[in-house]
Amino acid sequence: MSVALRQQPDPELRLEMVEGRDAFLQLEREWNAALARGPRDEPMLRHEWLRAFIENFAPGATLRTFVARAGREICAAVPLVETRERSADTCLVPMTTWHTPVNDHSQRGGVLLGRRGEEALRLIWEGIREAPGWDRLRLRDLPAGAPEWRLRGWAEEAGHPCGLWVSLRSPYLPLPQSYEGVEAALDGKFRQNLRRRRRRLAELGEVKYTLADAKDGSAVDTALADLYEIEAGGWKGRDGTAIAQRPELVGFYTQIARDAARRGALALGTLTLKGKPIAAHLSLLHQKRHYLVKIGYDESLHEYSPGQQMVSEAIRDSCSRGLTEFDFLGPCMDWKLDWESQLRTHLWLTIFRPTPAGKLVHQARFVGWPILRALMRK
Repeated sequence: MSVALRQQPDPELRLEMVEGRDAFLQLEREWNAALARGPRDEPMLRHEWLRAFIENFAPGATLRTFVARAGREICAAVPLVETRERSADTCLVPMTTWHTPVNDHSQRGGVLLGRRGEEALRLIWEGIREAPGWDRLRLRDLPAGAPEWRLRGWAEEAGHPCGLWVSLRSPYLPLPQSYEGVEAALDGKFRQNLRRRRRRLAELGEVKYTLADAKDGSAVDTALADLYEIEAGGWKGRDGTAIAQRPELVGFYTQIARDAARRGALALGTLTLKGKPIAAHLSLLHQKRHYLVKIGYDESLHEYSPGQQMVSEAIRDSCSRGLTEFDFLGPCMDWKLDWESQLRTHLWLTIFRPTPAGKLVHQARFVGWPILRALMRK
């Protein structure tokens, strides 16, 4: 005689706040397991990526991580870095900002949402709202339509002024089953130029695209060094913004590349001419998507479009792997639009505590300044 098993109810959600980097590091295994169960499983939301940010861009900053659990299972988590500012952006009013660990090199922001993510995020919001010590809460580069946007509605319901700013419109290319399908959809002039320049480049010598063996640490480090050198040889090197010129950037990109290599998610490609690297890219492969994180090319060969030749090879490789999307990440640029015009909009969400100072800065930044800027354009 069989007895039906009674389904156990989900444990009640509880909120905890852990302080500091060491406490955050202890969450890695549970964090990534929760992410895989949630609605936004992307590499820049993984624990390794956020750890690389904290260790390279905010090593001494105050860090608080709000975690909602059901039993031992993480259902949502929001790490927040604290900064203290008095700037034109704050109307010279001293403000303490709690922000997600995101900057221009993060490509895309968000928070960890797992199973029961929306319910857990609501609990986290209530905990943050009641916590002392912050004047504004900032989530950078949230994709439009992401579930995290529920925060805005809850904040406004509670009387917190909110400000929005469009930061990025990132092109992305849905991938057909073959590279030939990609080429067929390209603008005819761009397709012809790409083929012609490929032939002209090949006339200079052997052109070869290779991917570093992710299991070979020395091969990964060599390919990364090639990327850094190529990038520093162009306009970023002249402007002082190249990866190789800033230790924190070298640390960040090297760390995310090595972490991705360990889990088989790294695509570190190099285009060579007669054995010399002329273009390189750092990409992550995750959940059947190709994320193009960083690219560099030899600008002395710009008439042959070595960067686009390499992107062509990376897209071809993605099709051969059966991936479903090539995400260019970052800002909208003409060379990206040569491949695709579909854009993913990202915005900053800033939530102010409803104090006199918070209301003043919100009005100045998100009401007064846009009106003034519009008048100045007339």
